[in-house]
Amino acid sequence: MRISLASIVADDIAALSAFYAEVFELPEVIELRSDIFVGLDIGGTTLGFSAPVVYEMLGLQEWAPATGTRQYLTFEADSDADVDRLTAAAAARGARLLHPPYETYYGAWQSVLADPEGNPFRINHFR
Repeated sequence: MRISLASIVADDIAALSAFYAEVFELPEVIELRSDIFVGLDIGGTTLGFSAPVVYEMLGLQEWAPATGTRQYLTFEADSDADVDRLTAAAAARGARLLHPPYETYYGAWQSVLADPEGNPFRINHFR
């Protein structure tokens, strides 16, 4: 079992997918591109960006717009220095720093940010 697709509903799928593509150097999955979807390859899983119409298409109207944060993404970096570098790159491209890089209680080096549309995400390095 594996996750094939993780999606974020975005007001501007082009801008938000470009943010993640630039920060994490992720290639687009061109064959999935449409007017309502952009996907990025994150190593066997697609990080998708769906237009809000997806709520109706999937019968998820009661979650549109979603209230509260119920999930977030964690991007695994190769080193502590990469966490620092990627955190700075994300902030430079419009992310809001929620928690600067720090050592977690489980021994990882991690930062917490919100992307330009307010979705939280972490940049992590398990030591």
